[in-house]
Amino acid sequence: MTQAERRRHPRIPVCLPLRLTLQDDTVDTVIINLSETGIRLRMPRPMQLLSRVQIGIELPETKGLTPASVAITGVIVRCEPTEDAEIPFDTAIFFEDLSDSARGSISRFISAQLA
Repeated sequence: MTQAERRRHPRIPVCLPLRLTLQDDTVDTVIINLSETGIRLRMPRPMQLLSRVQIGIELPETKGLTPASVAITGVIVRCEPTEDAEIPFDTAIFFEDLSDSARGSISRFISAQLA
């Protein structure tokens, strides 16, 4: 069984700006892929596993959907070095606390991209 077949929710490639806050530290970066349960991104420095972070995602207008801002609490579940010197840490965040409204916005955005 492949990784994609084990996923409960579809994961799509994206290039979306992301603002991530851990305690008093804020980092602006870019999302590489998105699902209803989490994101993958590149970070300029390592992040401690299981750290809780606040995330702000701006979903753009697309295929008849209006733009949406979503605020999410997530947990760092992976942070591995890459060979990219500019943004050297491949990072995954699981959405720990996601409102029904935010989940709906993300789900509609993903569905529109897959259509």
